[in-house]
Amino acid sequence: MISYSAVRPTGGVEQLNIRVAIVAASAALYALTFLPLHSILGPGVVSLSAVPVALAGWLFGLRAGMLFGAVAFPLNTVLLGVETSDLNSVVWGGAVAGSAALLVGTVAGTLRDVTDRLQAQLDQKNGAEENLRVSEERLRHLVENAPGMLVTVAADGTIMYANRAIGGLSTVSLRGTNVYNFVPRSHQDLFRRTLEGVFTSGQPGGYEIADPPESGDPTLHIIRFGPVEKDGAVVAATLLSLDVTDSVG
Repeated sequence: MISYSAVRPTGGVEQLNIRVAIVAASAALYALTFLPLHSILGPGVVSLSAVPVALAGWLFGLRAGMLFGAVAFPLNTVLLGVETSDLNSVVWGGAVAGSAALLVGTVAGTLRDVTDRLQAQLDQKNGAEENLRVSEERLRHLVENAPGMLVTVAADGTIMYANRAIGGLSTVSLRGTNVYNFVPRSHQDLFRRTLEGVFTSGQPGGYEIADPPESGDPTLHIIRFGPVEKDGAVVAATLLSLDVTDSVG
């Protein structure tokens, strides 16, 4: 028994040779066994010519199926001519068998071509999805390892995304909380005005602030806001908070 995986076209020379050998062997087997089978099955044996035609169509596509189907008429005519001298039987038998073989080859070849196109589309889709997955993974890695805090918030300050934990809350737990809960009181008003300005103007904004320390030296932060637009409207804002204390010092 020949498995599908062994004969499916892959473009390689070895696979092509195997497919050619299969079709040639089936055609030769039909021709060699025609006379013995004719004595058993009668004129109906010509229907077996559809087997090599179907194989040609399935293994090579529509053109091959139609070509082998067309060849079935003269082949059956010759074989019937060897078996009987009745011209009408020879011509009609060859024509009927040839027409049936042509139909079989056309159907098998069409199925092959459609299958190959669908497989090519599926491979292309899978390749695109894999490229997208790799790109998303790279972007996630870059964001998670960014030097500062990245947070996406709604207009009311609701956190939609954060690239790292804040205040002991994980990135998942932060979603749905309000960003103002984590903004020092010393610049909450400035933070609010800047955020509202981004949603109103659709333009980036930001400021620099030195947070008064609970102990030790003050820390200097650069806060930058950027609009996230959809269909021309600002639907969210992404803020980047960088601690540049060491750089300034």
